[in-house]
Amino acid sequence: MNKRYLLVIAVLISLSIHAQVTSDYAVQLNVTTQVSPPVIRLHWKKLTGISGYTIFRKAKDDISWTTIGTATTTDSVYNDQAVIVDSSYEYLVLANGGANGTGYIYAGIKSPAIHNHGTMILLVDSLFIDSCKGQIAQLMSDLRADGWALIRHDIARTAPVPSVKSLIQSDYSSHPGTNGLLLLGHIPVPYSGDLNPDGHPDHLGAWPADAYYADMNGLWTDNSLLDTAASRTQNRNKPGDGKFDQTILPSDLELQTGRIDFANMPAISRTEVRMMQNYLYKDHVYKMDSLAVIRKGVIDDNFGAFNGEAFAANAWRMFPTVVGPANILSADFETILKDSAYQWAYGCGGGSYTTASGIGATADFNTGAVKGIFTMMFGSYFGDWDAQNNFLRAPLCAAEPALTSCWAGRPNWFFHHMSLGETIGYSTRLSQNNSIALYSPTNYGAYWVHAALMGDPSLRNDYIKPSSNFTITSLPNQGATLSWNASPDPLVIGYYVYRCDSAWGSYTRLSSMLTTTSYADTKGSNGKKFYLVRPVKLQQGFSGGYYNLGLGILDSANVTYPLGIQTYNGQDRISVFPNPASNNLQLLLEANATEQANLRIINMTGSLMAESMKSIHPGTNSFTWNISTWPEGVYTLLIETRDGIQVRKCLKLAQ
Repeated sequence: MNKRYLLVIAVLISLSIHAQVTSDYAVQLNVTTQVSPPVIRLHWKKLTGISGYTIFRKAKDDISWTTIGTATTTDSVYNDQAVIVDSSYEYLVLANGGANGTGYIYAGIKSPAIHNHGTMILLVDSLFIDSCKGQIAQLMSDLRADGWALIRHDIARTAPVPSVKSLIQSDYSSHPGTNGLLLLGHIPVPYSGDLNPDGHPDHLGAWPADAYYADMNGLWTDNSLLDTAASRTQNRNKPGDGKFDQTILPSDLELQTGRIDFANMPAISRTEVRMMQNYLYKDHVYKMDSLAVIRKGVIDDNFGAFNGEAFAANAWRMFPTVVGPANILSADFETILKDSAYQWAYGCGGGSYTTASGIGATADFNTGAVKGIFTMMFGSYFGDWDAQNNFLRAPLCAAEPALTSCWAGRPNWFFHHMSLGETIGYSTRLSQNNSIALYSPTNYGAYWVHAALMGDPSLRNDYIKPSSNFTITSLPNQGATLSWNASPDPLVIGYYVYRCDSAWGSYTRLSSMLTTTSYADTKGSNGKKFYLVRPVKLQQGFSGGYYNLGLGILDSANVTYPLGIQTYNGQDRISVFPNPASNNLQLLLEANATEQANLRIINMTGSLMAESMKSIHPGTNSFTWNISTWPEGVYTLLIETRDGIQVRKCLKLAQ
């Protein structure tokens, strides 16, 4: 018997336990918090047929859990008092016995804002370069306004998959901080493996694998697999055919990846261009906090416990952390989402490439709409998303589209970090990389190549209405004065100002949180400056509170700063080292313009030890004195420029 089927049987037997309903496989978590003294209070819905609960905690980036407590079967609250304000913690609550349900939550008390998300590589299908020019420009602007640096490439549909990968790898290696990848359109699709996570023998073979593009250092080969039995030609895999051998990821993925692809969807009467324009418009409206959304989740479960796999537990486990336990509705997927825009939606049922039983069919989205923003679906066949009229991509095609869709069930997905401001791309990569049972259950398909996000990976759960009327006044040698109108969101408590020296680079934060609507930028190097102003509010939800940054307003200006030696962004532009010194004393001095500086060193009695007039130039200037013969003691360095005199102390030690 094939080892893969033995694995399926083993998994099903190990999970075949007493619980009868899907929700028994999830501990439904939410929190309340207290600032003084700091407390994070975990709440959950009690489960029956168990012996108690174990509570674990870890830091966000840790790869193991620490047990912090236990609870009895009658408990539904746990108080964590070993916490601090302005921080965040990740929790796991495990139900012992019964279905061994798990619950995860990322919780905090005034959790810090995420100012920079990293660098996003944007690959644009050549079909959309001109036809969606305005919408793509808006997408790029929105990415910048949300703290992303950006690299763009336009890609032909006929480009070889390895050449696309080489382009991505080149960007990754030459731009530190690159961690995102957005595939806009029908970017050439990698296929890999010999897999059928839906369990159907006629579907065994290579599946679409955008994970190939997201992996920067794993070894992918095309020289060993031979499996040509699949009914769909694209799934057949043989050596040298351009489809890779790997079923299991060769290494963890580095890039948060998502694909917006409307190719080969003839069941939808709208053209690819029209569907792309419509998607990007709704994507922008959502990020502007201008889309009417009901902060609830809907679950349509047509599988039930399914011998313990409990696919819909993906929703029961996660929805309480973002919408709250009272805002989860079990209802017909298509019916309720035609009339109401729910923020989260999950639907599963027996499937085909174009249908899911009890959920709908691709053709339903031609005239109807599904208004769930973040959508999870599961069923046979349609996880193979590159097929014609694919059902997983169908919600994104609707006139009022969902903005993301994923095949959540084999493997399970974990989105709880979105409750404190992380992107859905972050959750995608975390779910794809879940190889060591950090998040349980790691069911069939974990760490396989097929898991993929349909939609914009930069999307977040919460947005703020932005500010407006950004004005920059730049006068010669006086820096720039920025002003703007306040955000209409009444809960906004302030603003942050950022600056960048290039149109698409990484922004540096200039200000602390401002409670005014203006800022004077008087320190820096002359040139064209790109500015960003973002509103912030303390977003309170079912995972605690965090400082949520809205999309910012952007503008640029040519700026010249006051002349002389100054501080920049709170950092001293004069440094003396080593300090203490024995032999040589070096001065590094950064300047904005050419001028003269009088440099003097005096001892503790005021006697002059050294003096020189130096020409300084824009950039870093270095000066060195040999002090090896000077007596031990404290010396004073005086730097006199047109700005005045600045003083630095140095301690001389014996050799």
